[in-house]
Amino acid sequence: MAEPTFRFSPRPNRAHEIHWQEWTAATFEKARSEDKPVLLSISAVWCHWCHTMDETTYSDAQIIARINSDFIPVRIDNDQRPDINQRYNMGGWPTTAFLTPSGEVITGGTFVAPEQMGPLLDQVMQYWQEHKNEIRDQLAAPAGINLNVQATAPNPESVTKIMDAIRQQFDRAYGGLGVAPKFPQVDVWDLALLFFTATGDGWAAGMAVRTLDAMAGSALFDAVAGGFFRYSTTREWTIPHFEKMLEENAQLARLYMHAYQVLGDETYRQIADQVLSWANKFLLNMNGLWGGSQDADEEYYRLPQEERDKRKAPFVDPVVHTNWNAQMISAQLLAAALINPTVYSPIALTALEALWDRMWDDETGLHHYENASAELPGLLTDVAHFLNACIDGYEFTGDTVYLDRARTLIAYADTVLKSDANTYYDQADTPSAPGRLQHRQQPVNENALMAKAFLRLGAILDDEAWTTRGRSLIAMFAPVAEEQGVFGALWAIVADRAQAPLLTATVAESHHRPGSALRQAIFGLFDRNRIVRTWRVGTEEFAQSGYPEIPMPALYLCQGQTCAAPVTDPQGILEALQQLNAQAMPTPDGNNP
Repeated sequence: MAEPTFRFSPRPNRAHEIHWQEWTAATFEKARSEDKPVLLSISAVWCHWCHTMDETTYSDAQIIARINSDFIPVRIDNDQRPDINQRYNMGGWPTTAFLTPSGEVITGGTFVAPEQMGPLLDQVMQYWQEHKNEIRDQLAAPAGINLNVQATAPNPESVTKIMDAIRQQFDRAYGGLGVAPKFPQVDVWDLALLFFTATGDGWAAGMAVRTLDAMAGSALFDAVAGGFFRYSTTREWTIPHFEKMLEENAQLARLYMHAYQVLGDETYRQIADQVLSWANKFLLNMNGLWGGSQDADEEYYRLPQEERDKRKAPFVDPVVHTNWNAQMISAQLLAAALINPTVYSPIALTALEALWDRMWDDETGLHHYENASAELPGLLTDVAHFLNACIDGYEFTGDTVYLDRARTLIAYADTVLKSDANTYYDQADTPSAPGRLQHRQQPVNENALMAKAFLRLGAILDDEAWTTRGRSLIAMFAPVAEEQGVFGALWAIVADRAQAPLLTATVAESHHRPGSALRQAIFGLFDRNRIVRTWRVGTEEFAQSGYPEIPMPALYLCQGQTCAAPVTDPQGILEALQQLNAQAMPTPDGNNP
C-alpha cells in the first residue's frame, strides 16, 4: 500500500515530521486502541494561514514531539475532502479540531500560534483524561432539517422573503452584504439581476450594479493578470486574501456575463473575458481540465506587470475537481456565445469530454477529484454541477450524447444518493465511516441544482414527469431556504424558474444545414426560464413537432402556446422576442390577443 501524500507549505517547515494519518476507519481505531484524542488539521494548498501554521506551530520541535506522543494527528485537504470539511470546519482554514476516537468534537478553532498551542494541548489532554469515560464513544446525531414533504410547487413569497433579507443586509456605501470580511456571494447578485428582470425592481438591479462595480474596481480584482481573489478582509474591498479559486472565478465570470446580458454594459463582458483568460492561462492543464487554485502571494500580486513578468507566478494546484470544473465548463460555454466562440467553444467542449472520460466510471460512479487517479466517488456536489454542465453542453451543441450522460448521472444519483423523501443526500451511504461521516446531510444548494436540472429536462424533452419532480424537489426545501435568508439565494433562483413562464427555443436543422449560429445566439440569451433544444429532420421529435422542413435551419421561439415566426438569421431573434412579448401583452379589454 502506498504511503499517504500530504501537502505542506512550499516554504521551509518541519510539519512533515508530525506523524500525520489519513482519515480512515483504521486511524480512528488506532486512536481508540491507544486511548488518545485525535488532532484534525483541515488545510488547503492555497491557504496562507495554513502555510504559516506549517512554518511556525507545526515546525516547533516541542509541539511536534507532543503531538506525536499524545495525539493521533489527522490531516485532510479541504478541496479533496469537502465532505469532512462540511462537518468539521471550525470557522475557516486552517481548522484545528480535537476529536474523540469516535469522531466527536472536543474543541477547536482555526489558526493556533506556537505560544497558544502548548497550553491548548495541555487543556485538551486534561479534559480527555477527566471525561474520556463519558465522552469516548459519543457521536451526536445531526439536527434534522425542516422539509415540507407535502409541497408540490414553491410559493412565490419565499423568493420575495429572501430578496428582503438581501435588502436588509446590503451595504449601500460599498456594495456587498454586511461589513467585513466581504465575500462575492455570487448567487445573491445573480438573484438580484433575475428579480429585476422578473419584476422591474430597480432597487434589485441597483444593488447588483453597486456590488459588481465595487468588486471589479477594487483590489479584489487582479487588473494585471485577471481573476478575482477569494474575499476581502475589509468592508471597502481594499485588502483581499490573495488566493484565486477556480470555483469562485467560474461563478464570477458567469455573474458578470449575466449582468452584461441583463444590463447591456460592455464593461461586464470585458471583465468576464479577463477572468476566463486568466483561468485558461494559469489553471488549464495539459489534460484539458483546470486545476483548483492559484496560491496566495501578497508581495507578487502587488507588483506592476513589468515586475511580475520577471518573477515566477504563484503555485497552481493541478488537482482536478469535478464540481469546480463543471462550473467552469458552463461559464466557458456561455462565453462562447457572448464573447468569442473561436476561443471558448473548443476549450469548453474539450473539457466536457475530458471530465466525463476521467471522472466517470461505469462501475464506481462519479469521482470528486483526480490527482494520480480519480478518487472519492459519491458526492452530490459533483453530480449536481456536472449534470447541469451536460445539459448546457446539449443546449449549446444539440448533441444528444450530453442528454444521455445527464440521464446516466441522474440514475446514479437516484441509486446512491436519493432519500426516501425523494430528496438527495450529500454523499453515498457509508455507515462504517469514521465520525460524523456516518450521518448524511441534505444540502439545500445541491438539491436546488438537481431540481434545476429536472426542470430543464422536463422542458427540453416535453416531459411533465421531470417538471413535476423538479417543482416538488425545490418546494420541499422552502422552509430551510427561508430560514437561511441570503444563503438561500441559489434556492430562490431555481424556485423562480419553477414558476416563471417557459421560453422554448427549438432549433430545426438537418445534417447538411446545421443551426449552429442560431443555437449559439439563443444560448446567449438571458431569461428566467429558457431552454434550447435541437430537432433534426428525419427524427421522431421533428416528425411530431409539425414544423415544416423549409426554412432550414430555423429557430422557433414559443412561450406557452404562443410562437413567433421562424427565425433563419441570428439578427432576427430580437424581433421574434418582441413579437412574442407583444402577443403576450393584454389588450385594452384585458384579454390576450
